Amino acid sequence: MKKILSAFLCAAMLLSCIPFSASAGLYKKGDANRDCDINAKDNFAIKQYIVGAADTIDFDASDINEDRSVNGKDTLIIKSQVAGAANISKAYPDGCGWEGFTVMGTPIGDYTVVVTNPDNANMVFAAEELAKYVKLGDGITDLSIVNGSSDKDKLIVLREDESGEMGTDGFNIKTEGDDLIITAGAMRGTMYAVYELLEAYYGYSFYAYGEYYFKNGKKTDIPGNIDITQIPRVRYRCVCITGFRNEYTESTVIKRKLSGCSVQSSMLQAKYGYGIERVRANAHSFDVFIPLDEIGANKRCLSINKTFEVCVKNMLKLLDERCAAGSVIGRDITEISCSYAADDEPCLCRLCKQVYKEEGNQHSGNLCRFVNKVHAEIIKEYPDIRVIVNAYGNASNPSLGWHDAPGKTALNEGITLLYCWNGCANHMLGKEGCTDAGNSLGVTNKKSEADFLAWTEKCSDIYVWYYPTHIYYMLCPEPNFENLYNDFKWFIDNGANGFYVVGTDGGSFESMDGQVIADLMWDPDMTKEEYDLKIATYLCDNYGYGWVYIKEYMDMLVECGDLKGCVFNDFELPFDIYSKDYFKTNYDRMCELFKKAYAQTENDDQRSKLDKLSVHMHFLGLSALYEDRYVNGTGEQKEAYSEQWRWTYNYINDHDMPLTYNTNGIDTEFTLEINPLNQAYPDIGDGER
Repeated sequence: MKKILSAFLCAAMLLSCIPFSASAGLYKKGDANRDCDINAKDNFAIKQYIVGAADTIDFDASDINEDRSVNGKDTLIIKSQVAGAANISKAYPDGCGWEGFTVMGTPIGDYTVVVTNPDNANMVFAAEELAKYVKLGDGITDLSIVNGSSDKDKLIVLREDESGEMGTDGFNIKTEGDDLIITAGAMRGTMYAVYELLEAYYGYSFYAYGEYYFKNGKKTDIPGNIDITQIPRVRYRCVCITGFRNEYTESTVIKRKLSGCSVQSSMLQAKYGYGIERVRANAHSFDVFIPLDEIGANKRCLSINKTFEVCVKNMLKLLDERCAAGSVIGRDITEISCSYAADDEPCLCRLCKQVYKEEGNQHSGNLCRFVNKVHAEIIKEYPDIRVIVNAYGNASNPSLGWHDAPGKTALNEGITLLYCWNGCANHMLGKEGCTDAGNSLGVTNKKSEADFLAWTEKCSDIYVWYYPTHIYYMLCPEPNFENLYNDFKWFIDNGANGFYVVGTDGGSFESMDGQVIADLMWDPDMTKEEYDLKIATYLCDNYGYGWVYIKEYMDMLVECGDLKGCVFNDFELPFDIYSKDYFKTNYDRMCELFKKAYAQTENDDQRSKLDKLSVHMHFLGLSALYEDRYVNGTGEQKEAYSEQWRWTYNYINDHDMPLTYNTNGIDTEFTLEINPLNQAYPDIGDGER
């Protein structure tokens, strides 16, 4: 535990070096030294800062009365709190000195928003969103919006980038005199620029399921002399973790600056900029375009003309139908999938075997030849469409070879490879950790890295299909919080131009994963300190000022996972991922951390989120301790164990929590006769392979 706590405190010190505005809101008012308590130590810390003996202090937490200064008045307030004569949170609530939204010091209500192209639905929507959230924030301001131009003195001007430098999604925000000018990509850039302003300067944080957090603190001014340009390096940014894949597209996908989702039709509107839309999703499109009954076979042979002709005919037919119904290539149709399913086995006829031999015994070579021919035909009719083909692994039979790059044939320009990552979820890409052999399934990042890099030599455009969550054992979150920062940077630095991120929200850290992944795809050049701050902000907004204890618990999960070897994300049992002995030893400490976090909550929403988050901790801890605390425990231990498992069981069923990606709740009656692990997952024995 000393190691974990030390690492966390080091991270907290790094956060304290970030400009004060960046860390605003992470600690409660009065907690100057960031120890989750308000006492004489905070008084001393402020005094040290005042006399110049210390320069690392949480300014916003220390400026209790919000007079834009940390001084003796703040120490007197702390003394009153310690003496029991005052209550800081009631007397000086967050935002008590707030002066509303301003632009270069001027109230934003004095500004007029100019939509220079009212025919651009995304630009109109961006202006409406700015007005909406300004009004929601202060409850007063009705921001004026005009079309075309305005002769007013103070303007917020929205205009399309005519140079092409901003692409479809990029933007530039700068001040010119008293005016604020946004120049952006015509498809989605203006919308993304407005959300950047709302988050970076106006105290908003947008989360999944339509949630947002608003802190009306002092720093709600868009300063003068800014010149910000953001142009994403990653074209296709798609997060299909449950919280980002539902009817709340407006509040999740577009506000996280994601560019599309193949299963998210609600983005296909002009005001959202349409996004990148793929016909026939990501895989299994051969099931539609090459039906076995049409080719008169029980297996698809990619070497014969019949298969090719049927595929082209059906792909063109679907595109024709969509366009006849009003779709436009390059607008609401940008890509089309031409790919097999994960369980498709390669044809072993004489013709196919000859191709495999020519391609270095890689079945993917035949696939590449086939898709190249299909692509050449499709672009004769639809030259602006992009064809997607998968490098899709088969966990049950890795020898199929679909996942390995061909030895000879490269994919045509205009074809994108969707590389289904099958590496180790417990170790970082490009780092030490994985062995050559990997785990019992042979999974190791060493092979995954080599596979990916080999494919980059065979195609000019590549997306990554990435699994950050466990979809089969949802009560067992992946301890990959540190890996995400490294892995996405590794893929992007090695040529990835898009991500299809898939996962199911099991009630633990999955929505947080989706949040930071979206940020990494937009800005893969962020520093590790900036990434840590994003996690800290998410935890604080969702769980309250006791977020530091949840962060410590996350660090424990990472340490617990590190005691195991390589992990194949969706195919490992719970105690293949985590050390059972670690949970036995540290479960009580974990419970204590949650207890401390509960003590710092300020509302029912934070408490209910902590309830939900604690479920997987109790499930894993009680499963590990079943023999020790229930079967062989004392009377007192059995009683406490029974009470906690009943609460956990009831919570899972009362809230219909997912156990796997397609099952919710425990369908058997509550019992203490079997281990909780086996009541939730009857067929996994002791949870280890």
